[in-house]
Amino acid sequence: MIIDVHTHLSTTEQWGPIFNEAFGRANASHGVDLHVTPERHFQAMAGVDRAIVFGINSISMKMHTPNDAIAEYANAHPEKIIGFMSIDPNDPGAIEELNRCHSKLGLRGIKMSPVYQNYHPCEEKVRRIHRRAEQLGLPVLTHAAFHSIASTPMEWANPLLYDPVAREFPSLKIILAHIGLPWFTDAMVMVRKHKNVFADISPAFHRIWMYQALACFQEFSVMHKLMFGTDFPVATTEQVLNNLRNVNETVKNTGLPKVDPGLIEELIHRDSLTLLGLN
Repeated sequence: MIIDVHTHLSTTEQWGPIFNEAFGRANASHGVDLHVTPERHFQAMAGVDRAIVFGINSISMKMHTPNDAIAEYANAHPEKIIGFMSIDPNDPGAIEELNRCHSKLGLRGIKMSPVYQNYHPCEEKVRRIHRRAEQLGLPVLTHAAFHSIASTPMEWANPLLYDPVAREFPSLKIILAHIGLPWFTDAMVMVRKHKNVFADISPAFHRIWMYQALACFQEFSVMHKLMFGTDFPVATTEQVLNNLRNVNETVKNTGLPKVDPGLIEELIHRDSLTLLGLN
């Protein structure tokens, strides 16, 4: 079984002008089409058994994918698609929206992002989201890696910002997206320290960083805390699988230690839904 814990469902318009400009400027050579419809998403998930999907809502960046749209798509394919809500802590009605998405829409986790939604993870307005998520057993997937939004503090992307969060809410399951790149050692110490903190490896196309990150997690025996994810549409299932299975090509003939192919296969086929309490 392959479970993709990190996929997006947003149209170009829903990503908003600020993100579109920043992403296009930083990733022009990758040729990524950000316009994802339900039909395109479902087709792209043909290579996985289950997929977590979400949009991103941000008042400050004018990003908006209705949680209702995510729920409608997930409810149309309950055997395969698991919908997460996006909650902006700056929204005065954030808690009400969280409760509505949980009780009425059936969304099963929360996508958040300090760098896209303009907050520090320890602010009170964010702590109330984490507190309610812990109460309801909703995992939180947060962007915890470099970004290209010129107006947002880069330090808000560092995985170590979630250390006080994990201490205050020890039962809250947290996924640090993108293995914390380039702060993968910080992501490693976080998942090593906290029982309910994990990291996903999306999008896995930065090969040198990805080798370093996986080698680091392997050296400290925490490969079991990594989850498969693509960050679709930024990368496809096929691209991520290929890059993971060929990660040792990066250090071929160098004498550097290889990442155990068996551990990579375990990562690819990990039952992340059970780890997150979503089965």
